[in-house]
Amino acid sequence: MAAALDLAVPVIDPYGSVFRLLRGVELPFSLFRVEDPSEVAADAPFAILGSYGKPDADAVGELSSRVPTVVYAVQVRASDPAPLMRALAYVSDRMPAGLIRATIMAALARAAL
Repeated sequence: MAAALDLAVPVIDPYGSVFRLLRGVELPFSLFRVEDPSEVAADAPFAILGSYGKPDADAVGELSSRVPTVVYAVQVRASDPAPLMRALAYVSDRMPAGLIRATIMAALARAAL
């Protein structure tokens, strides 16, 4: 595992399921849960937006306009395509943990550019 990064990344997740799933991905930075996108500071390194079912493109667009955003979708149907939106990345609970970690870390690298 890579060295721990000195970051605290907000996870917007009103129900807590996405936050619990992310804890199992073993990301090398701290996570903290908030319930509403308005709680994310504009200086956050990036944010992870939990989505239950099909992501709300307007909500993703609003958050992405303020802070780089990764969408973590749960309870999506396998037949649902990844939505087109302004997020840095899209992951789902159907992906292996290693791929979720790699995708989020790649998004973090892009956000830092």
